[in-house]
Amino acid sequence: GVTFQKVPMDTETLVKRTLEEHFNLKVEKIPESEKRTPDFLVRDGINEYLVEVKEKEANPALGEAREEAFSKGEIFEVSESLSTKSVLQNVVRDGRRQIKAHVTDESTLRIVWVHCTGLAYDATLEQIIAGLYGSATVVDFSSDEAFAGTCYYFGFSQFFKYRDSIDAVMVTGRKGEATLCINNHSPRYDQLKASALVQSMPVGVRDPIHEEKEGCAFLVDGEVDRSKPNEVLSYLQKKYKTEKLNVMHMRHMEVHMAVPHEKM
Repeated sequence: GVTFQKVPMDTETLVKRTLEEHFNLKVEKIPESEKRTPDFLVRDGINEYLVEVKEKEANPALGEAREEAFSKGEIFEVSESLSTKSVLQNVVRDGRRQIKAHVTDESTLRIVWVHCTGLAYDATLEQIIAGLYGSATVVDFSSDEAFAGTCYYFGFSQFFKYRDSIDAVMVTGRKGEATLCINNHSPRYDQLKASALVQSMPVGVRDPIHEEKEGCAFLVDGEVDRSKPNEVLSYLQKKYKTEKLNVMHMRHMEVHMAVPHEKM
């Protein structure tokens, strides 16, 4: 993905400066009122965007557990499943709600921006993206050259559910990583693709339709019951003409150790 400059500041300021300096957009803070409103009205000369900013600290309890391990002189290990969590889906859902209440024009682009901080925040980043796309990691065992990678819409996805009210989600991490996830189910998909926001990101854009065309992702785009993984696999085997497809359950692993300070 792309990396934005890191400077210590609050998340809203960081997002505002990134939109202004990296994307060259005009950014206006929307005054807070009785009604819940999105954070920014953004313009690029052609399009208007409503942007709601959310910050998500990953696993606050992990930090405490790590300190405890260090105090005993132990190594601390993190192992996180990369499947989505409802608490992360709620962050996106809330952002969407704030934007939806404020939209007055059908052509307004609706962007939720989630900034991830904390320990193992990069797992949180992946978990959010998995929830947006209902994605899974699929491996074709029919030959060594066969496909292994992301399958979009394997399970239930927020992007399909919110296809009319979220056009994209920007997911950023505390080290400056950025991934712009495009909702290809949105009626404004083509408009977003041509926008300054997408055009200013040569890397770091996730677009299932483009990735499938390039042969680097699978896509479930037909009528199939997402609550039955075996039926989804059968659908994929027919679509991509392969027999030996498996879903791999990926995990995020980290090992931390305390480095003793040299005694002066």
